[in-house]
Amino acid sequence: MTDFDFEVVDCDSFQVWTKGFQKETEMLWFDEDDEPVRLKLTVHITESEYYNYQEPAKTVSQGKNGVGEGFIYTFDFITGDEYWSGNLFRITIPGVGHVLLDAGTWFYDASEDILVHHGPDYALAVGETGLALCEALE
Repeated sequence: MTDFDFEVVDCDSFQVWTKGFQKETEMLWFDEDDEPVRLKLTVHITESEYYNYQEPAKTVSQGKNGVGEGFIYTFDFITGDEYWSGNLFRITIPGVGHVLLDAGTWFYDASEDILVHHGPDYALAVGETGLALCEALE
Protein backbone atom coordinates (compact mmCIF):
# COMPACT_ATOMS: atom_id res chain seq x y z
CA MET A 1 0.00 0.00 0.00
CA THR A 2 1.25 3.46 -0.87
CA ASP A 3 -0.32 6.83 -0.23
CA PHE A 4 -0.88 9.70 -2.65
CA ASP A 5 -1.73 13.39 -2.28
CA PHE A 6 -1.76 15.72 -5.29
CA GLU A 7 -3.57 18.67 -6.88
CA VAL A 8 -6.31 17.90 -9.42
CA VAL A 9 -7.77 21.33 -10.24
CA ASP A 10 -6.91 24.97 -9.54
CA CYS A 11 -10.02 27.01 -8.66
CA ASP A 12 -9.96 30.82 -8.48
CA SER A 13 -9.23 31.11 -4.75
CA PHE A 14 -8.17 27.56 -3.77
CA GLN A 15 -6.97 24.22 -5.13
CA VAL A 16 -8.74 20.86 -5.04
CA TRP A 17 -6.45 18.01 -4.08
CA THR A 18 -7.01 14.26 -3.78
CA LYS A 19 -5.45 11.98 -1.22
CA GLY A 20 -5.74 8.33 -0.33
CA PHE A 21 -4.14 4.93 -0.61
CA GLN A 22 -3.48 2.57 -3.48
CA LYS A 23 -2.45 -1.05 -3.73
CA GLU A 24 0.00 -1.91 -6.49
CA THR A 25 0.35 -5.50 -7.71
CA GLU A 26 3.02 -6.60 -10.17
CA MET A 27 3.00 -9.87 -12.06
CA LEU A 28 6.02 -10.88 -14.12
CA TRP A 29 6.12 -13.77 -16.60
CA PHE A 30 9.36 -15.53 -17.61
CA ASP A 31 10.31 -17.82 -20.47
CA GLU A 32 12.10 -21.17 -20.13
CA ASP A 33 15.48 -19.36 -19.99
CA ASP A 34 14.28 -17.30 -17.01
CA GLU A 35 14.12 -14.13 -19.11
CA PRO A 36 11.18 -11.75 -18.47
CA VAL A 37 8.60 -11.75 -21.27
CA ARG A 38 5.67 -9.75 -19.83
CA LEU A 39 4.93 -7.38 -16.96
CA LYS A 40 1.46 -6.52 -15.66
CA LEU A 41 1.04 -3.73 -13.10
CA THR A 42 -2.37 -3.24 -11.50
CA VAL A 43 -3.06 -0.13 -9.42
CA HIS A 44 -6.17 -0.36 -7.24
CA ILE A 45 -7.39 2.68 -5.28
CA THR A 46 -8.52 1.52 -1.84
CA GLU A 47 -9.26 4.89 -0.22
CA SER A 48 -9.65 8.35 -1.70
CA GLU A 49 -11.15 11.75 -1.02
CA TYR A 50 -11.02 15.15 -2.68
CA TYR A 51 -10.54 18.23 -0.52
CA ASN A 52 -10.15 21.99 -0.48
CA TYR A 53 -6.41 22.48 0.08
CA GLN A 54 -6.95 25.77 1.92
CA GLU A 55 -9.80 24.33 4.07
CA PRO A 56 -9.07 20.58 4.39
CA ALA A 57 -12.26 19.89 6.37
CA LYS A 58 -14.25 20.42 3.15
CA THR A 59 -14.18 17.03 1.39
CA VAL A 60 -15.97 14.88 -1.19
CA SER A 61 -15.38 11.12 -1.16
CA GLN A 62 -14.67 8.92 -4.15
CA GLY A 63 -17.28 7.92 -6.72
CA LYS A 64 -20.68 6.30 -6.81
CA ASN A 65 -19.02 2.89 -6.98
CA GLY A 66 -17.02 3.76 -3.87
CA VAL A 67 -13.32 3.27 -3.70
CA GLY A 68 -11.65 0.62 -5.75
CA GLU A 69 -11.13 2.21 -9.14
CA GLY A 70 -7.91 1.29 -10.84
CA PHE A 71 -5.86 0.85 -13.98
CA ILE A 72 -3.77 -1.85 -15.57
CA TYR A 73 -0.41 -1.40 -17.32
CA THR A 74 0.98 -4.28 -19.37
CA PHE A 75 4.40 -4.38 -21.05
CA ASP A 76 5.55 -7.04 -23.52
CA PHE A 77 9.36 -7.38 -23.31
CA ILE A 78 9.55 -9.24 -26.62
CA THR A 79 7.66 -6.79 -28.86
CA GLY A 80 8.03 -3.63 -26.77
CA ASP A 81 4.25 -3.11 -26.82
CA GLU A 82 2.64 -1.27 -23.91
CA TYR A 83 -1.02 -1.20 -22.89
CA TRP A 84 -2.73 1.19 -20.42
CA SER A 85 -6.39 0.89 -19.53
CA GLY A 86 -8.87 1.71 -16.80
CA ASN A 87 -10.40 4.43 -14.66
CA LEU A 88 -8.09 5.50 -11.90
CA PHE A 89 -10.21 8.07 -10.11
CA ARG A 90 -13.99 8.29 -10.25
CA ILE A 91 -16.05 10.76 -8.26
CA THR A 92 -19.75 11.42 -7.88
CA ILE A 93 -20.78 15.05 -7.57
CA PRO A 94 -24.52 15.74 -7.31
CA GLY A 95 -25.80 16.62 -10.77
CA VAL A 96 -22.51 15.74 -12.50
CA GLY A 97 -21.14 12.27 -11.69
CA HIS A 98 -18.37 12.41 -14.30
CA VAL A 99 -15.24 10.32 -14.37
CA LEU A 100 -12.39 12.46 -13.08
CA LEU A 101 -9.51 10.56 -14.65
CA ASP A 102 -10.11 8.07 -17.45
CA ALA A 103 -7.07 6.54 -19.08
CA GLY A 104 -8.99 4.89 -21.89
CA THR A 105 -6.80 2.28 -23.56
CA TRP A 106 -3.31 3.08 -24.85
CA PHE A 107 -1.31 0.78 -27.10
CA TYR A 108 2.33 1.34 -28.00
CA ASP A 109 3.31 -0.29 -31.28
CA ALA A 110 7.09 -0.71 -31.07
CA SER A 111 7.42 -1.78 -34.73
CA GLU A 112 5.83 1.50 -35.90
CA ASP A 113 7.11 3.54 -32.91
CA ILE A 114 3.65 5.07 -32.42
CA LEU A 115 1.19 5.38 -29.55
CA VAL A 116 -2.41 4.48 -30.41
CA HIS A 117 -5.29 5.57 -28.17
CA HIS A 118 -8.72 3.94 -27.95
CA GLY A 119 -11.62 5.01 -25.76
CA PRO A 120 -12.39 8.30 -24.04
CA ASP A 121 -9.89 11.11 -23.94
CA TYR A 122 -7.46 11.25 -21.06
CA ALA A 123 -9.03 13.87 -18.78
CA LEU A 124 -8.00 15.16 -15.37
CA ALA A 125 -10.62 17.45 -13.79
CA VAL A 126 -11.46 19.34 -16.95
CA GLY A 127 -14.69 20.94 -18.12
CA GLU A 128 -17.77 20.28 -16.01
CA THR A 129 -15.94 17.98 -13.61
CA GLY A 130 -13.37 20.60 -12.64
CA LEU A 131 -16.04 23.29 -12.24
CA ALA A 132 -18.23 20.95 -10.17
CA LEU A 133 -15.32 20.10 -7.86
CA CYS A 134 -14.66 23.81 -7.35
CA GLU A 135 -18.34 24.46 -6.57
CA ALA A 136 -18.66 21.44 -4.27
CA LEU A 137 -15.60 22.34 -2.20
CA GLU A 138 -15.88 26.15 -2.16
